[in-house]
Amino acid sequence: MTRLRGAAIGSRCAAFALFALVAAAVHAEDRFVISGDGQEVTDSTTRLVWRRCGEGQRFDGKTCSGKLAKYKYSAARQAAEATAKSTGKAWRMPTREELVSLYDEKLKRKPKLDGRIFPAATNGPFFATRAGSDDDLNAWLVNFRNGRVSGYAGQKTFPLRLVRTP
Repeated sequence: MTRLRGAAIGSRCAAFALFALVAAAVHAEDRFVISGDGQEVTDSTTRLVWRRCGEGQRFDGKTCSGKLAKYKYSAARQAAEATAKSTGKAWRMPTREELVSLYDEKLKRKPKLDGRIFPAATNGPFFATRAGSDDDLNAWLVNFRNGRVSGYAGQKTFPLRLVRTP
């Protein structure tokens, strides 16, 4: 009897663990709403609209295709302004806090960015702005491999994911 009871408890624990995994996946899907054309995603938690693909890429119906562009900080700011102008939407570089909100430490794989919502996401740092700063060296880098946030020293190039408020 004890052996059967232990097996029943074990299977209930396994069922609960499976339920928790499914609930977490559904919660992540509920958090993000993908646009009809698949190019944008709205975060219902932060109320921000994100481009699904990093700059240089485009969602092709299944994944992000094209080459991910990398910029020095001043060029990244210019790219954001050019995209806003060409699309008629107020696209901009995200702040550190906005970009960090996409990092999902619960994910077992890397990058720790929901691949169903942000397909072909890459490991490594992306640009973020420092609020109230207009200095080309005054930027943040948010790393989706490990969640680290660091300052930008101005020498290397990094990718960019744009955001806007609806």
